[in-house]
Amino acid sequence: MGIRCIILNILFWNLGKNDNSQYLAQCINERKIDFAILSEYENLNISYVLHKLNNKYRHIPGMGGCDKITMLALNDIDVHIQREQTRYAMYSVEKDGIDLIIVGTHLQDRRNSDSAQRISTAGRLMNDLENLEKRKQCKKSVIIGDLNANPYDEELLQMNAFHAVLFKDVIKAAETRTIGGIRYRRLYNPILHFLSEDTKNYGSYYNTQESSTPTWHCLDQILVSKALADTIKSLEYLRSIGNSSLIAQQKPKREISDHLPLFIQIEVMGEQ
Repeated sequence: MGIRCIILNILFWNLGKNDNSQYLAQCINERKIDFAILSEYENLNISYVLHKLNNKYRHIPGMGGCDKITMLALNDIDVHIQREQTRYAMYSVEKDGIDLIIVGTHLQDRRNSDSAQRISTAGRLMNDLENLEKRKQCKKSVIIGDLNANPYDEELLQMNAFHAVLFKDVIKAAETRTIGGIRYRRLYNPILHFLSEDTKNYGSYYNTQESSTPTWHCLDQILVSKALADTIKSLEYLRSIGNSSLIAQQKPKREISDHLPLFIQIEVMGEQ
């Protein structure tokens, strides 16, 4: 029995409630996206996007429990929605015999909710994810979306939320941490490895209105289970699609979206 490898190109984009159908279709085509997870997509013309992509993709409809997240996927990828809550949708994904669990999420807006609400949602998501992993017997899991929190915010770090570590060696040494006699599972957050001033890979959201702000915020992120810690080959906040810049006066063009798209490439190994 040998080992095979597949490369998956993943897109997440908070569309800002705008009709970005043309931009989305172009981005999916030029980046050779395998599946796109979308939020604030209510004005998106999905039929137009699928037509522009020569019907090589399909829309993965939800079950009615989540109106925050939807997915478009290549026809040759086996995708099934497994569970929904108001703020997240969970999918089983199989390509070339390799199984994954993909969770798309859009946590509560920072402008009209507090961190406690996002921590509560993250905790429920993690509990549902562990139950799904057990049922599917799959440890390769991805959480991607608009977390409305930065990498060092408590929503990402707290043990009863995502409990995401920022350094691969930490999760490789111990996938769990015991606090007060209770074992808590960790995830890996690769964001720090890819942030760069040289490439202007700053973040996905621009805000200078808060009294203490990094200006560029990394609200759109990917978190992975220990089994996928070595698989992330690139992470990029896209500043253009084709010849169209998504930036005006140093920040995202709001007429397109106030968030930049997040593009991830992962390389997954499996037995054959």
